Amino acid sequence: MESLLTAFLLFLAALTALLTYMFVPKLPVVALATAAAVVLAVGIWWHWTQFSIDYRLSTWQEALRNYASYVMVLVVILLSYAFYVFSWNGGTLQGLATQAASSAREAGRRATTRLAASVSRAANAASNILLSEVPPAPGPAPAE
Repeated sequence: MESLLTAFLLFLAALTALLTYMFVPKLPVVALATAAAVVLAVGIWWHWTQFSIDYRLSTWQEALRNYASYVMVLVVILLSYAFYVFSWNGGTLQGLATQAASSAREAGRRATTRLAASVSRAANAASNILLSEVPPAPGPAPAE
C-alpha cells in the first residue's frame, strides 16, 4: 500500500503542471523574468539565513582571514628590505640590471646603424634612378 504522502505529492505535481500549462504561455516574458528573479533572490536569501553559520565555520581558511593584514605588512617590509639589499648595496642584482641595460642600448645602436645604412642605400638608389640621364632610344633613321 502506498503512503498518503506519495499520493499528495503526485496530486500537487499534477496540479502545478496543469496550472503551468494553462497560464504560463499567456504571461508576458517580462512578468516571467521578474517572477523568476524574485524567486531566485528569495531562495538565495533563505539559503543564506539557513546555512551561513555552517559556511562560516566549515573551512579552516576562514580563521586565517583575521591575520591577512599582518601578513601583508610583513610582505611589504620583506620586499622593501630585499630591494634595499639587492639594488642599493651593490649586490649582484644591480650588476645584472646594469648589464641588461647596456646590452639593450648596444642592440638598439646596432639596429639603428643598420636601419640608417639601408635607408641611405635605398635613397641613393632612388636618386640615381630618378636623376640619371637616360639616353634617347634609337628611332628610325631620318629620311633624306
